[in-house]
Amino acid sequence: MTIKKRLIINFTGYEGLHPKAVRVRHRKIMSDFDKLWGTKTSLSPMADADHGSGTMQVTAKGENWETQSEFCQFGTADIFDEYAARSLPHRLFTGSRAFLNILFTGTLWRYGRTSWRFVMFFMWPFLMVLAMLALTLGITAAPALAGFSPLHMLWSLPLALGICYALIRALDEKLFISYLLDDWSAAYDRIYDKSTSLRQRKQVFATMLAEKLRSSEADEVIIMGHSLGTVPAIEALAEVWRTEPELLRKQPVSLLAAGSCLLMIALHPRAKTLREDVRVLLNDSPVFWAEFQALTDIIHFYNSEPAKALKIQTNNPPLIQHIRFKHIHSPVRYKQAKGNFFKMHLLFISGSQKKNAYDIGMFLHGPFALKTLLSEYPDRPAPLDKLHSNEPV
Repeated sequence: MTIKKRLIINFTGYEGLHPKAVRVRHRKIMSDFDKLWGTKTSLSPMADADHGSGTMQVTAKGENWETQSEFCQFGTADIFDEYAARSLPHRLFTGSRAFLNILFTGTLWRYGRTSWRFVMFFMWPFLMVLAMLALTLGITAAPALAGFSPLHMLWSLPLALGICYALIRALDEKLFISYLLDDWSAAYDRIYDKSTSLRQRKQVFATMLAEKLRSSEADEVIIMGHSLGTVPAIEALAEVWRTEPELLRKQPVSLLAAGSCLLMIALHPRAKTLREDVRVLLNDSPVFWAEFQALTDIIHFYNSEPAKALKIQTNNPPLIQHIRFKHIHSPVRYKQAKGNFFKMHLLFISGSQKKNAYDIGMFLHGPFALKTLLSEYPDRPAPLDKLHSNEPV
């Protein structure tokens, strides 16, 4: 059986990426898909909706098959824009508060025990802040250390603050200091329920997901969560299961987690509600959970098992697959991503340039159900040749 209609709900991570920008990214994915498989795809304009969401229609055609997908973007870019609009001192303060909280609650130890590579990502912005602080103190104390009167600090302190402020501004885009501080500030607000906007959006996502499932006649539903987007995806699915479980039974529903940062939140001792959502999804719901991890990406928990890390007893753990980006993307694209951990992280949601078992275009817009692909063809590309020759799939 081929998939003729598919509903895709896409949850992006901590990105200021609005729906129309998501469409641009997705157009690139489909362009790679067409080049790789000789298909023809078309995307409608992205129709903006309330709460930072949007919807577009995607049609993919191959020889002897056609799949139509409703692609729905569920994002929080508008909320994250508010974090980025704050003053630099405010961003430094809230980011540093999040760092100290992760440190003193023992969450950093849990990160290291689960996936030590993620610790490098966590430490990056705070090491930059500490380096700037050390520079500030050094410049401020320089006159006194040189034997001059401490009164000279009246000019050395403003000078130090001005130099560090200018350095952060100059290097921010390359080092992602403010961006990552905002990321951890938002994580802190999620954990402690400090953001009214994030709290309201959480409920909105569950309501919107239920509405989409209720009206859908799709053969398959895929909930896509990239990076931190896995968190609201799980929250929304768990809430739908609690309130209208029949909506997750009417057709196959899969959670596709790519480079998941679920454990970034769920390992914190205060994240009890999220851990319960994970337990509900694994033990009670019929949702098929597939998760992909890559060694060269430090912005997720490589080689982790969510159920085991969260000490959840289940007979239905996520299907975890490890992938190699160099087997998916061209040498040029892979080389461009090396040395930039954000670009490497985004390779999870870039179109495949080589035929292999991980193909985001095939997962979301091909003629095969996701569960079929991952259970019957886990180590090789989808068998489109069967469709070409009219053989049964």
